Amino acid sequence: MDTIRDQFIAEVFDTMKNEIQGLDYDSRMLDMWQASITENYVAAVHYLERDAPTSLLEAPPAALAYARAAAQRDVPLAPLVRAHRLGHARFLEVAMQYVSLLEPAQRVPTIVELVNRSSRIVDLVADQMIVAYEEEHERWLSRRGGLRQQLVSELLAGTPVDVQRAEKLLRYRLDGMHVAAVVWVDAAVPTGDVMAVFEQVRCLVAAELGLVGGSLLVPTDEREARLWFSVWDHRAGDPSRLRTAFESAGIRARLACGQAADGLRGFRASLKQAQLVRAVVHAGEARHRARVVCYDDVAPIALMAADVDALRRYVSEVLGELSVDDERNEWLRETLREFLVRNRSYVATAEAMILHRNTIQYRVTQAMELCGGSFDDPDAVFKVQVALEICRWMAPAVLGAPK
Repeated sequence: MDTIRDQFIAEVFDTMKNEIQGLDYDSRMLDMWQASITENYVAAVHYLERDAPTSLLEAPPAALAYARAAAQRDVPLAPLVRAHRLGHARFLEVAMQYVSLLEPAQRVPTIVELVNRSSRIVDLVADQMIVAYEEEHERWLSRRGGLRQQLVSELLAGTPVDVQRAEKLLRYRLDGMHVAAVVWVDAAVPTGDVMAVFEQVRCLVAAELGLVGGSLLVPTDEREARLWFSVWDHRAGDPSRLRTAFESAGIRARLACGQAADGLRGFRASLKQAQLVRAVVHAGEARHRARVVCYDDVAPIALMAADVDALRRYVSEVLGELSVDDERNEWLRETLREFLVRNRSYVATAEAMILHRNTIQYRVTQAMELCGGSFDDPDAVFKVQVALEICRWMAPAVLGAPK
């Protein structure tokens, strides 16, 4: 089982995402979910191999961290437990296939031992995970931020809510025009400084947007928060000014913004856009330096960002060898993208990239050869341009590994 670890984890993760409702959240939580599955798998194999005393068994840190993060976001406990049981069932199903490799006399005792010992580890880890979830959920709700988050979760879910009571508790009007955003702090920010960074972001954005009805800040976990701003109209704020102000202030966080939208429906819609932008930025965070990204910047990419695996396949099919993640391909892709954006002008591209025209021409030729495209085929060129924009925002998550 240890030799097929990566393949098994990828397959069971896909199965869980397809079969379990209630665990469909942003890319950060998906990463935590996959880390939880990985550590649980490694711990299980280690326990089965060494037959360690059950009393020494502890749930992996990633599994507990995932349970606490889910509790902070008011994710129901039942889907978490079901995912845990599904992983166990699939583990046994695959492991049983190797029993035929044993001597006949060993097969039944091995099956009995495998079922009993794997069940013990699953039960113990599930118990610890449930305790971590319940303790965190109680702690989170006991704080003002947790209560606000629970109320906001109800508003976002579309369940019947007393709007006047909600406005009173949230101290935020739900009518009018809203701009929603998601903010998350840099990894280097100490936990004790996170709330101060959140407040710094709220004050700066509020000043740039010019509010009419206040703002709302609701942490979603210990390093990320949702923001809403009540603005005059859909033209509120200049994104370029907001980016400049954010950079000038040296804020150690990133911000994903939705479009302005009206009423309670707009309260939900603007946040959904911000979360899609968050998914795009998260995928390319290692390379993209932008601190503030708005929905208008990445709208077409954001609409596709929910399925990174599908995007990776699309990029591979369209760009061919140009989709491989290495330094040479990176500057070839960027040169070709700039060239297409500038209406295939070598001169304009050379000026924009501060390079010689011949260099641009050479790079464009090389890039088109690698992806097997032709400028004589408008449909192919369009697909290449889309794929390059996807790479621009979401590389390296959508790229292939170097050979």
